[in-house]
Amino acid sequence: MKTLIPLLFIIFSIIGIADSSYITYEKFAGIVPECGAGFDCGAVLNSKWSSIGPIPLSLLGLIFYSTVFILGTLIVLDIDLNTQINNILDRFKFKKNHILRKLNTSELLLLVTLFGFGFSIYLVSLMGFIIQAWCKYCLISALTSTLLFINSIVYFSKVIKQSPFVLKLATFNFIHFVYTNFVKRLFFIMDAEDAHNSCTNFGKILSKISIFRTITAITFSFTSRSNIKEFDGITFPNQIGLAAGFDYNGELTGILPDLGMGFHTIGTVTYDSYQGNEKPRLGRFIESKSLLVNKGLKSLGAIAIAKKLSGIRFRIPTGISIASTNKLFNNEEEQILDILKTFKVFEDSKVNHSYYELNISCPNTFGGEPFTTPNRLQILLNAISRISIKKPIYIKMPIDQSKKDTLDLLNVIDKYKIAGVIFGNLTKDKENPDVSIKDREEWKKVKGNLSGKPTWKRSNELIKLTKRNFGTRFTIIGTGGIFNGKDAVEKVNLGADLIQIITGMIFEGPQTIGEINLKIAQRNQE
Repeated sequence: MKTLIPLLFIIFSIIGIADSSYITYEKFAGIVPECGAGFDCGAVLNSKWSSIGPIPLSLLGLIFYSTVFILGTLIVLDIDLNTQINNILDRFKFKKNHILRKLNTSELLLLVTLFGFGFSIYLVSLMGFIIQAWCKYCLISALTSTLLFINSIVYFSKVIKQSPFVLKLATFNFIHFVYTNFVKRLFFIMDAEDAHNSCTNFGKILSKISIFRTITAITFSFTSRSNIKEFDGITFPNQIGLAAGFDYNGELTGILPDLGMGFHTIGTVTYDSYQGNEKPRLGRFIESKSLLVNKGLKSLGAIAIAKKLSGIRFRIPTGISIASTNKLFNNEEEQILDILKTFKVFEDSKVNHSYYELNISCPNTFGGEPFTTPNRLQILLNAISRISIKKPIYIKMPIDQSKKDTLDLLNVIDKYKIAGVIFGNLTKDKENPDVSIKDREEWKKVKGNLSGKPTWKRSNELIKLTKRNFGTRFTIIGTGGIFNGKDAVEKVNLGADLIQIITGMIFEGPQTIGEINLKIAQRNQE
């Protein structure tokens, strides 16, 4: 193993040199290489993104791989880079405290391969979300640079014997820099819903290829035994999950565990299918760190989703969020029956889900009424109790109600076999002080309600209120405004047992999940 790790630098860099040399030759020769079915090398290699001025990116790749090859060779030959650099600096009489004197091979390799990996993320994002075509040779290069980065982490940790916290945090910080300065800028020039769909499709592709899942897990996730929790008979690998509202139809079950998620909610699912409200259904309020959401419970429908998920062995606890179909009902009984039918579909199915979320408070529907008054909620829970649901149910709570109204709802829920509550749903408050004045004015012109930082304070208040008044009676799931590990720890300290994220991941990057798990692990070990 001691010899293999340095040799891998040479092996992978030779693959990269061959790949980038071929693309560079074809580029200067004006030839589009054959890519094979499912790829379009011409669209990628002839795009404006394939060069920086007159310099092809493939030539920069060749320089990158050649640098790694040289550094890897130095390691294999046991030549000390630091000594060689200092000899050269002494010859040219550079001052003794020159920054180059501090370099060593392991640190330089980590720095170089980290840059290569980050740039690969950027280029793959360009292909997937801007050019919308794939180049086989570019993907080989991205895979090679990723493997080099992983190898450099392993080598660096063995040579320097750094704490895994330090190494992972450095990786997450770098990915955050690349994401916020490059990848997010690409996403945010796209239509918000198109960007969402592109991410979902990309996640589906990753989930089908085992090496990509492995690379995703090594790069983005952080695991610690101290993060494992058990609630309501369910063992959660960690406390952070994907909230309902991102993976409407269960497309991402294969990749989310590798991103580091500890649980995953699909939906919200309704009995009848619904194509979603009139576009635009998604928007961004960047100043307020928020998403404008007006999807209106977009869903393939309960029967179709249950069939799609049937028999899948989920690697993390997976839940189904349920609400009434977004349509007009003749009366309250019909609306409740619609919800009961969805529960019945999944109870009778072969879907291996672990829990349910009952969404009583979606603010973007035109049909039916929310179950956010004590009387209506009691009628609904009475009906659900009669069908003997076998799995735990968590109720997705409204976020704009007063503390008194929230306690009234909690007192009703307390009478039933409900495992927990989620705080909370989107905010409808157009006078919310955490929405910037500019965004507030824009919000008044469009349909939809807000996620993200405008829900942060209110979510925290209601988590604290529930914990103070009900102790351990409910499993409390906190969601809203979580953008980093510090935010997540604050939610947990206020009383949240589990936490959910969507908006923070979109604004800060997919490494946010690993960063949160790392921060919670540090908290658990203090």
